[in-house]
Amino acid sequence: MRTILTAAVVGLAGAAYWYFSQAEDKPKNMGCLESKPDAEAPEAKKPRVETAAPAATNSAKPAKCVAPPAKKEEDKKKALDPKDFMFSNLKGQVCIKAPGEINGQMFIIEDCEDCDIYICDYTAQVQIDYCKNCRIFVGPSESSIFIRNCENCKCIIACQQYRARECIDCDTLLFASTAPVVESSKNMRFGCFRFFYFSLASQFKAVKFSVYDNKWSEVYDFTPTDGNFSFLPSNTKASDLMKPLSAVGASFVSKEEDEAHSDTEVVPLTVGVGSKEFEGKERAFILVLPSAVDEAPQTIFSKLGAGIHLIQTKQLKLTTQKAKQLLQKCTNPAISAAATNGMCVGVEVAGTGALAAAQSAVAAGGGDSKAYVSLDPQAAAYENNLFFEQWRDFAGTSVTK
Repeated sequence: MRTILTAAVVGLAGAAYWYFSQAEDKPKNMGCLESKPDAEAPEAKKPRVETAAPAATNSAKPAKCVAPPAKKEEDKKKALDPKDFMFSNLKGQVCIKAPGEINGQMFIIEDCEDCDIYICDYTAQVQIDYCKNCRIFVGPSESSIFIRNCENCKCIIACQQYRARECIDCDTLLFASTAPVVESSKNMRFGCFRFFYFSLASQFKAVKFSVYDNKWSEVYDFTPTDGNFSFLPSNTKASDLMKPLSAVGASFVSKEEDEAHSDTEVVPLTVGVGSKEFEGKERAFILVLPSAVDEAPQTIFSKLGAGIHLIQTKQLKLTTQKAKQLLQKCTNPAISAAATNGMCVGVEVAGTGALAAAQSAVAAGGGDSKAYVSLDPQAAAYENNLFFEQWRDFAGTSVTK
C-alpha cells in the first residue's frame, strides 16, 4: 500500500514539473485569456486593413464611423441664412434676386412700400404681406403664393396656386396651374402672365409646370360680391405693370436682350375663358401633336393672323378611347395614331374667320404631321366642349366672370 501511494505522489510531481516547464517556454499573457491557446486570440488584435468601402457587418462595433452623404446636405441647409430669403420693411428700393440665388427655397416679402421687387428664380412658396404701392415679379413657385393685406400693387406671378386675401386695387398678370382664389378683396384685376428672361423657361420645367396649363382666368371668389375682381385688357403688357429688368440694373439681362425678346415667348398669351370680347365670335379647335408641342408657339400660333386669339390651352395625355372620341371627324389615321397615348395640347381659338385662320396656320406649320384642326364649325364646337369642359380637371374647376 505504501508503495502504491509513493508511486502516485511521484507521478503527480512529474506531471506538475512537466506542466510548469512547458509554461515557462511561452510568453506570459495578461488577463482572463491566459489559459487559451494563441490560435484563439481575439480577431480585434489583428492589424486593420482599411478599404474605400468596408463590407457591411453585423458587429455592434462598425469598422469606421463615416457620415452619410445626406449629412452634408443637411449641413448645407443649416447654413442657409433666413435673411437671404426675404425682403422686409423696405421703402423706395429696387430689390432683385437673380437666377440661382433661391433655388427652390421659400421666400417672404413683407411690409414693403413703393419698391420694385424681382424674384427671378424658382421657389417653393412665396408669402407677400402688407405691401403698398409696390411692383412685384415672382418667378415660378412650385406651390402656393399667398398675397395678403396688400394695397395698390402691380404683380406678375407664376405659381401652382394663387390665393389673395384682404387685398385692394391690385393688378396681376398671372400664371396659375389651378384656379386662382380671392377672398375678402376688392378691385382685383387679372390678366395672362407675360414676362421674359433667359432662364425663365427652364425654371418652369424645374417646378414641372406645363406652360399650357394656365388657369389664370378661372378665378374663384370665396366672398362673392360685385367689384371684387375683373379682367385687365387683353393687350396689357408686362411693361405696363413693371419696368424691364435691364432698366432697374439687373446684371443678368441686357437692354438688347429685353428688346429682342417678346414677353409672350415662354407662356402662350390667352384671353381667358371669362372674356366677353369674343362672345359670339367664330371658334376653332387645334390639337397639337406631341412632336410639335415645344415648337407650336412659333410654328403655328404666330401664324394665326391679326384678330385671331387663343382663348385657352391645356396639355393632356390622350388614351386610345379619348383619342377616338375626340377625333371622330379626323380623316387621317396617322393623326389619331400620333395623338394616342401622347401628351397633346388642345387650343381654343376665336375671332372673325377663326376656322380658316386656324386651318391656314396648321398647314403653314407642318400640316397633319404637326397638328389637327377642326374641319367645320360643328366639329369645332364639339371638340372644344369635349376637351375643355367635359374633360376639365376638377382641381381647376372655378367660377368665372
